[in-house]
Amino acid sequence: WADKYLTDENFTIVERLTEFAQSRGRTLLELAFSWLASQPVVASVIAGATRPEQVEQNVKAASWKLTAEELAEVDRLSAK
Repeated sequence: WADKYLTDENFTIVERLTEFAQSRGRTLLELAFSWLASQPVVASVIAGATRPEQVEQNVKAASWKLTAEELAEVDRLSAK
């Protein structure tokens, strides 16, 4: 499966999404959490945590509500 997903193209997409999140003072985790929560077919985001600071990061991530414009930009940045 690594050959399918660990590609230069996918790493470039991750870099673009990381820059998008950082330009808003957010992390890639927060972007992923917020994007998932914004999807109509997703009833709940199940986030694991093994340390208290991870729980705090998950709570912070849940507070970011992507705007329609941000969602469109994420779609554009992640398009292949």
